[in-house]
Amino acid sequence: MRPVNLRFRARAARFLPALALALGMAVGGLSGPAAAQDKGAKGAKAMDPVVARVDGTEIRNSDVAAAIDQLPPQYAQVPRETLFRAVTEKLIDGTLAANRARAVGLHKEEEFRLARTRAELQLLEQLYVKRLLERRVTDRAVRRRYDRDAKAMTRGKQVRARHILVKTQEEAVNAIATLRRGKDFAELAKQVSIGPSKTQGGDLGYFKREQMVPPFSEAAFAMRKGEYSKSPVQTRFGWHVIKVEDIKAAAPPSFAEVQEEIRRKMTDEVIEKEMEGLRKGAKIERLLPASPPPQ
Repeated sequence: MRPVNLRFRARAARFLPALALALGMAVGGLSGPAAAQDKGAKGAKAMDPVVARVDGTEIRNSDVAAAIDQLPPQYAQVPRETLFRAVTEKLIDGTLAANRARAVGLHKEEEFRLARTRAELQLLEQLYVKRLLERRVTDRAVRRRYDRDAKAMTRGKQVRARHILVKTQEEAVNAIATLRRGKDFAELAKQVSIGPSKTQGGDLGYFKREQMVPPFSEAAFAMRKGEYSKSPVQTRFGWHVIKVEDIKAAAPPSFAEVQEEIRRKMTDEVIEKEMEGLRKGAKIERLLPASPPPQ
């Protein structure tokens, strides 16, 4: 392995203390000689090269990659090469410490046995759930759920409206009077509105209630199709005269907008159902005391 240059050591030093905390579990999962033989039996050695050896214990590319995947999100901003080298150095340190711990017999202590048992239970649970979700919450399944429930996800309605925006209340009152005399709303908007939509006759297209400032939305969503406001509506932009051109049910959200929400919901459902089934098929004895034991 190439020696680490001084500049790299300086850069890595800033986040190595945090890496030590984040990689605690990763060090325990390093490939030892037995694991390396198993990988070789699967023909994976060529695809998973050794990146370091510590007194014969191999650290492979997959070990470093797995440790990087466990890091907090903020490390995504660190260049991959820098991160790879820093993590490799941390795994070397961890392997040195683990090898020394075995040499002095710490792996035979009860504290280690209990910790390993807890870690094994946690890892088996995580792997079981991971495999379960890989089978049940597939991209195809998420898409099917969207196709089934898209209409039910529709919330509220949409309004298509035009507006005339002016600076003063008096100008808005005059615009309403002109409309009452039969002036076409779109033509009047082109003539007197100061809003950017004036060239389209004040047409704002379809919008949901939350897309507009509250006074504007309250007025527009209170009117019927074809109506215009009988009194001016004030917002921070000025004074408005609003005409509702059409009202329709809001369009369902796109798949891209809700796919992660659906995936999370399906994940919760699958895990809850699986745990319910496992509980029904198991003999569970609860031996909790009347009060929690002292710490």
